[in-house]
Amino acid sequence: MTKSLDEIIDSILGNVYPLFEAHPEMQKLLRDMSLAVCADSASVSPEDQMFPASLARKGISLFEANYNAILGQVQSFDSNFKIACGPGCSYCCSSHITVTPQEGFNIGLHLAATRDADKFTALAEQCLEIAADLESITLEEFAKNYFQACPFLNDGKCSIYEVRPVLARNWISTEVQACKKSFDSKNKITVPQNSLIMVQKDLIYAGQAAYLAGFGIDGNICSFMPLMAQIMTDFEGTYSRWLSGEKLNGQM
Repeated sequence: MTKSLDEIIDSILGNVYPLFEAHPEMQKLLRDMSLAVCADSASVSPEDQMFPASLARKGISLFEANYNAILGQVQSFDSNFKIACGPGCSYCCSSHITVTPQEGFNIGLHLAATRDADKFTALAEQCLEIAADLESITLEEFAKNYFQACPFLNDGKCSIYEVRPVLARNWISTEVQACKKSFDSKNKITVPQNSLIMVQKDLIYAGQAAYLAGFGIDGNICSFMPLMAQIMTDFEGTYSRWLSGEKLNGQM
């Protein structure tokens, strides 16, 4: 049975709605914003040669616009609210993250265009090594126990910064010391975050997944390393399987 756009969006935002349980008007706003993302995605098509990259870039652009607008509103109510993240800070870059398939393909294309063959192969092997743990444990266990530096991190800086996933853009903090404590505890200590800001990534996920569902494509998020290992070792085959509706490695 085919799900409606609302049903797809509501299923993806199921972990977000409880945060605003006392504010049904906010739940409606988040759903409407996701529907707007879905509608905006219609300007790109799976028939386009650069479809995944175009869709990923569109998601990044929409996220940045939403994020900046919400951040501005939060700061208008609290002038002391400041983002602590900055160049050289990489405490969160050893955490498990998720990406959309289109983001993974976009990163793969970027790496193919900017790395020589030896460097590309070395990065692919690192992703494969990290993802190998998933062969003997569940995805939930893999994510829960994950703690290792991202292979795309160089000297404390992101080497794929311009194409980094939406989640990495949304993973913000207002207190560096809290991030350090979390890092030192291997993510056992939670970093305080603003809920309204942190759900902006979910609106992009929900809207684009609903759009892709119209083509029979699974747009659900994936664990970053298993997906990149698959894409970097077999881009064309992985892309073909994705377009045909198959689930990818680490997809939820």
